[in-house]
Amino acid sequence: MKIRRAVQIVFFSLILLVSVGHSLEEAGVIIPLVSSISLHSVCPFGGVVSIYEFFVSGTFVQKIHESSFILMFIVFGLAILLGPVFCGWVCPFGTFQEWISKIGKKIFKKKYNKFIPYSVDKYLRFARYFVLILVIVKTAISAKLMFSSIDPYFALFNIWTDEVAITAYIVLALTVAASLFIERPFCKYFCPYGALLGITNLFKVFKIKRKKDTCINCKMCDNKCPMNIPLSEISTSRNHQCICCLECTSEAACPKSNTMVLAAGKKNGIKSKTVAIIVVSFFVIGIGSSMAFNLWNTKSNKVPQKIQQGAFEGEYNPADIRGSYTFGDIESSFDVPAEILAMAFGLKGYDNIANIQVRSLEGAYSVEKGLEIGTDSIRYFVSLYAGLPYTPEEGTRMPKATYDFLKDKISAEEDAFLKSIIVDAEISSNIQIEVHELESDGVESKSITGNTTLQDLLDWGLSEENLATIFGSEPDDKNMTVKDYAAANGLEFSEVKIAITEKM
Repeated sequence: MKIRRAVQIVFFSLILLVSVGHSLEEAGVIIPLVSSISLHSVCPFGGVVSIYEFFVSGTFVQKIHESSFILMFIVFGLAILLGPVFCGWVCPFGTFQEWISKIGKKIFKKKYNKFIPYSVDKYLRFARYFVLILVIVKTAISAKLMFSSIDPYFALFNIWTDEVAITAYIVLALTVAASLFIERPFCKYFCPYGALLGITNLFKVFKIKRKKDTCINCKMCDNKCPMNIPLSEISTSRNHQCICCLECTSEAACPKSNTMVLAAGKKNGIKSKTVAIIVVSFFVIGIGSSMAFNLWNTKSNKVPQKIQQGAFEGEYNPADIRGSYTFGDIESSFDVPAEILAMAFGLKGYDNIANIQVRSLEGAYSVEKGLEIGTDSIRYFVSLYAGLPYTPEEGTRMPKATYDFLKDKISAEEDAFLKSIIVDAEISSNIQIEVHELESDGVESKSITGNTTLQDLLDWGLSEENLATIFGSEPDDKNMTVKDYAAANGLEFSEVKIAITEKM
């Protein structure tokens, strides 16, 4: 149906624009509205895997933002009304598989999508529920976005970057190959989000219905269904694989008028144009409303996850330090001075040290292939300096200068390991260190660090009224640091920093 394809193209184009915009932003090219949006922040499944973390600690899984939660509720609302319409009308990766399937249909014609016998295929479909359970459990335990390492959707829209794990590329390649024989293979057998939404087919309001008294048993509905559901054998479809694409209906495939319909109860069916309006309206109204109430956020708040158990429970986890963090962000959460980080990693000659981004180190050092001084090196340095647990990734190396700042803070065992991964390397002279440029007015043009005083905030334009609102009291000593005053009032420095930024 043309209307469905139009909706698919719109959503595919939007996600492609977001991905390209995010990549160009890292290269210094800004596209208005989309550059600050990451691919993870517009994925509703991110909200699903963050539910446990949100209710336990009030935070989100790494790389997930409030926007993912908003989208999750929008998609669930649509699913309760129409079923997995997100899969059939919106999901860019489902659309991509359909486009690949057109090649397979030309090659195999009527044999296409019928290579696996239904008697076997109907059991294989439950494999995606195993993937769903595995992903949710693993994510809840680790507080990390575990599925990203095998996510072909992320690989497709980041294929021109170096952010994708090789395993995700392999899954993407296998999906493309399988799509030449099977329609939507990833959706059928592996997609965890499709598995979750598929459950709503059991109780959704509008269902695919076949009117037996006008059906002529031509089986056109069976042939057109991309998910191989035997629709000619049922009166009401509650199959967990239905994606509400409407390709089986009288509007698209069935030759008998008003025989195969999407309807609620015994009422007449609704048309594809109505479905398109409902889908688009849910997204426009949902996102628009969340923006109006200041709930829509696609940016990281730079507050790392906390350690969930053990002797360090409640402490910020160095494993959650990301490439987008600045040295100032690290100082705020872990009390590791930005100046110390800069000197330890050979950046002491740069201006605005607190605004240097961690990802600037990626590829800055000339080291042996397979080894790297980068974001993980910063994580390990912070863990040792702050006395927090963290095991560096294999291949992580540390520059020689870091040892002088850590030797008096670590155990003999840590000392021996640190020495084993230290390399004599310097930053290449042609590497440009990325400094996080913030808005030109207000406190966001300043770096709030552990040395920032209350008077500094007032000088930057924060009113005394807002200062009292943030801290819950009016300070007597304006020369007191923000960090110390936050502690005196029982507040987290990192959360206070965010509140200050919002007030400016």
